[in-house]
Amino acid sequence: MNINLLNLLAEKLNTGSMRSIYLSAMPGRYRVRMDLSDFDKIDINFSKSFFENLFTKKSFSMKIRMTNEEKNQSVERKIQYLFNENMNILREEGINSLALGYPILVKQNNKTKSVMKSPLFIWKLDITRSKLDMNEFTISKDENSSAEINKVLLMQLLSDDKTNLSDVYDLGKDEDESILTFEEIKNILSEINKKLKIEYSEEFKIEKFPENAEKIDEKGKEAPFIFYGGVLGLFKRQNEGIIQDFNILTENFSQFKFNVSERDDFQLNKNTSISTDPSQQNVVETLTDTQYKIIQGPPGTGKSQTLTAIITNSLENGANILIVCEKKTALDVIYEKLSELGLGDLTVMLNAPVKDRRDVVRRVRDLADNLPKTEQFDEAKYEYSVMEYKNLKEKYNNHQKALKENMRNTNLTVNDTMLNLLEGKEHQNYYHVDTEKNNTDTVYRILDIVDRLLNKIGAIDKIRKFEEIYNDKFKNIQSYEIFFEETSNTLNDAKKMINFIKDNMSKYGKQFEEFFGVNKLKVSIFSIFNSKIKSIKNAWEDIYKNSRKIYEYNDKYIDRKFTQHDYGKYEKELEEFSGILNEIVDNRNGFMSFIDEKKNREVTREEEAFINNFIKYVDENKIEDRKEFLKLSYYYSLLQNSNIKNEMYRDYSVNIEKLLEHDKFITENQKYQIKKNWQETRRRALGSMGKEDNIKMLYNLRKNAKYGKINTLREIIGSDVEFFKKIFPVIMTDPNTCSAVFPLQEGIFDLVIFDEASQLKLEEVLPSMMRGKYKIVSGDIHQMPPSNYFGAEMEQKETDNEEIDEESLFLADSESLLDYVNNLNGDVVMSYLDFHYRSKHPKLINFSNAAFYESRLVPMPSKSEYTPIEYYRVNGIYKARKNDDEADRIIEYIFSDKILIDGKLLSVGIVTLNLEQKTNIVNRINSYLRENDSEAVRNRYNELLEKNMFVKNLENVQGDERDIMIFSTTFGKNEDGKFIQNFGPLNNQQKGYKLLNVLITRSKYRFAVFTSIPEENINTWENEITKNGNNGKSVFYAYLAYAQAVSENDTDKENRILDVLAVNKTKYSSIPYEKIQETDSKIVKIIAKETGLGENEEIVKNYRIGGFILPYAVKDKDADKAKTVIDINDIETFDGKTAYRGLIYRKNMFEGMGYKYKLLNMADYI
Repeated sequence: MNINLLNLLAEKLNTGSMRSIYLSAMPGRYRVRMDLSDFDKIDINFSKSFFENLFTKKSFSMKIRMTNEEKNQSVERKIQYLFNENMNILREEGINSLALGYPILVKQNNKTKSVMKSPLFIWKLDITRSKLDMNEFTISKDENSSAEINKVLLMQLLSDDKTNLSDVYDLGKDEDESILTFEEIKNILSEINKKLKIEYSEEFKIEKFPENAEKIDEKGKEAPFIFYGGVLGLFKRQNEGIIQDFNILTENFSQFKFNVSERDDFQLNKNTSISTDPSQQNVVETLTDTQYKIIQGPPGTGKSQTLTAIITNSLENGANILIVCEKKTALDVIYEKLSELGLGDLTVMLNAPVKDRRDVVRRVRDLADNLPKTEQFDEAKYEYSVMEYKNLKEKYNNHQKALKENMRNTNLTVNDTMLNLLEGKEHQNYYHVDTEKNNTDTVYRILDIVDRLLNKIGAIDKIRKFEEIYNDKFKNIQSYEIFFEETSNTLNDAKKMINFIKDNMSKYGKQFEEFFGVNKLKVSIFSIFNSKIKSIKNAWEDIYKNSRKIYEYNDKYIDRKFTQHDYGKYEKELEEFSGILNEIVDNRNGFMSFIDEKKNREVTREEEAFINNFIKYVDENKIEDRKEFLKLSYYYSLLQNSNIKNEMYRDYSVNIEKLLEHDKFITENQKYQIKKNWQETRRRALGSMGKEDNIKMLYNLRKNAKYGKINTLREIIGSDVEFFKKIFPVIMTDPNTCSAVFPLQEGIFDLVIFDEASQLKLEEVLPSMMRGKYKIVSGDIHQMPPSNYFGAEMEQKETDNEEIDEESLFLADSESLLDYVNNLNGDVVMSYLDFHYRSKHPKLINFSNAAFYESRLVPMPSKSEYTPIEYYRVNGIYKARKNDDEADRIIEYIFSDKILIDGKLLSVGIVTLNLEQKTNIVNRINSYLRENDSEAVRNRYNELLEKNMFVKNLENVQGDERDIMIFSTTFGKNEDGKFIQNFGPLNNQQKGYKLLNVLITRSKYRFAVFTSIPEENINTWENEITKNGNNGKSVFYAYLAYAQAVSENDTDKENRILDVLAVNKTKYSSIPYEKIQETDSKIVKIIAKETGLGENEEIVKNYRIGGFILPYAVKDKDADKAKTVIDINDIETFDGKTAYRGLIYRKNMFEGMGYKYKLLNMADYI
């Protein structure tokens, strides 16, 4: 942080305040501001009666009835608009913003020279509509609504004039006195006059605001004065606390580090009181790894659930938590979750310091009087479970970690090796591979060699025969022509020799066969006297002479051994030799290829032996798919030769059940441990305050002997902030209240959490962020940044045909807290939430998932089949920035049965593409109510309001969710038949897609599109996406095409659109499962055995449940829905620090859906 950035943020803050109703209160033609005297046009004495009630009664209500006369149209529309916008803000932020400002200080700003028109006092009011008479409205004030000081004005005067009016503004009243009389106002004006020299009246009066500010400005430039007009408008939160913090920061810049370097890792365990999915649990597991954590939570991914998990984990670990959010409704959701756990008592909600003070004082005094006892639970068992659970988680995670390790001497992981073996064909025996000497490269090279030989030779048995013939002498062959000629000649010689031997053996019998066994000397002597022996000798000499060519060939190529002294053996050897030569001659081409392969390849002796033995094995065992078999044999040998069984998780199935058992027990009982720990902390804190009177003196209901006035909440907390944190370890607040009541001290909270961070302006939350050691920023980078648009709309004047530069307003957005933290260079980690829960049907989120979230979201399955997106072609005329036909069709829709399910009305939200169409729909609803004033219509409208129906323009819909969202695309052809593609901020190439993304992810049950955009334009979506990507009108047209496809059940078109948007990141399919072709695979046989597969059952793969894809499932052959779903315990499904959580989550979820769940541990089957 540097001083220049700090000054820039301070300037942004002050500039925003100057434009607000607090410093510029002229009603003019602004949409949501009214001159109170305008009510007199409908009821002549309304304003006078109103002030009489205001100055004399703690509470009152006044009715005003619409006349529906043309002369009052402008005033009555403003009343209706105020009612609608106040309702919208109340639903969105949980705070009633309607108020009256009176009287008005008019004064020129010394720095900017602009003229301020600032209310001195502000009274909070309410406006309601009669349920019986749609034309009747009631404006009321309750007794808790005291007159508030315009603190923004105080800060401005202090900054601009160095004039401090805080003492003047101190009315000196007790807090519970809610009436401010005009006499008291006059006294205060007298005191202000002493400091500012203002012109004011001693008499009460009601002045009407002029149409424009020129006359008031001229007079204000001359001297400050009081204008006695009352402005009724929407007064959103004042930022005086934040402004004060920035003043402290800029004045004492060098004293702040803007960074908390010393942080305790308070997480002794990572348990929570709620069940989490793996991505949510990952946030908890890594909570204290870095100073900043971003929770990237797309719509509907359970951000509030995740924050509740963080809070319960932090509470058990003794940490205190500050939660900051602009929208009270978002805080209410978290508070409700904590209250359901019985932890609401540890939480305090601070949104209105004056009002909240009463609750805080009462609760602390009650605790001092009677600290409740904690609920009994089995504490010893809880401690044991925590210890065992931690041990089992670590074991299981180590089990999965072992699966990620590489097998020895390979680049294969244990996980992949097991999967490859299980998914292959089952064999009774595998070929043993020496994995110490052979790796995957060797295996694939050997397969290549065998494949090449088979391609050239044709059969395994031929390779074996050639291998028996081959020796290194064949490498010396220079010419195959000469070689085969010599072979052929030698073959002929061998055949002749065989025949010659046979003939002589037949002629001479035993004597010839044994001739070589006789002594050579005897042969010589006998041959002189015996002609028969002489003939045998001559025959032998012929054999010897004729065998020389055979011997020469043999020495040159074959290298066989012959028995030269036993013609019986010699004949057999020649027979074998002839067989070899025949093989060579008859398979000339094959043998040539074999020799070439042998000559050209470089293999070791071990590899040579490997090839020969493998070829022999597959030939003898009739293995058909030698390639798969060798790979499976290699995987099998790897696993058998390793120590993997001992490295895996021992007693796998038993420990998994124990893991599930401890998880359930801890989740159910952690809340009791939290309450026990914090009640003890509270007891010690209350004791350290000393006597009971000390607490009640500080937390006083009225002034006392020690404190001459009622202590403000800031004074109470500031006196002992540590005590306050021990009493309320969970504090929920908005940015301004945080600054207003807590001292500006770095790191006073262990944890500060920012919800809806993409909507928080950096200049408004920087002081809050400094108060935390660990900063948790929850939001979505694909949602809209904080916008001045809503404020701009509040300030926007009514127009008829005047064009509003909506895109300019949109681009004027401030940098969000989420953007700021995301751009920090270090000490930041982003955790992603991956499971989508909001949409009741996956098709409601599939578009955004493909277009914006890289298809990483996993949606839940639909419980029933229905059409989740409806597409209505209206073809209305676009005129004066409105589309009446679309407005009328939407009104018809919300008063029809189409928004009912089983007779029950669903909640509804209506969104338009500009302000004019929004106003148009609101006005036409009011007209419809007047023209159709029946009990049925009134009941439907009142029920819609009770279910928080809203009508908003696109820029203001973030954070809302409804059962049914209705979208008026507004634009269409004009009266001349021309279509202008000007969609305002939606066209913006940097941020436009965020608007669309916010809109189409708001619905829980159904999204209804009413459009007049020409089909020929919509049909250009693919070209536009190709050209401009997933942004602007490209993705807008793509969504309209998608909505039409879903509405018309055109699944092919729907999936094609998603595939184009996903840019090949994933392939979308509507196929619920795939049939298994490889029924003889090992894994299929394992599943059949483990599940007791019946005759009428079948195993299928890639079974889809919503966004989940399970590897296998068992179902009846004549049914689509599975009975048993099966996970393989692999690292793709169960990985990282939250591997154990994935197991627990999937088992509980699928069993909760009615499936039997089976987890197969691969290590059990190797």
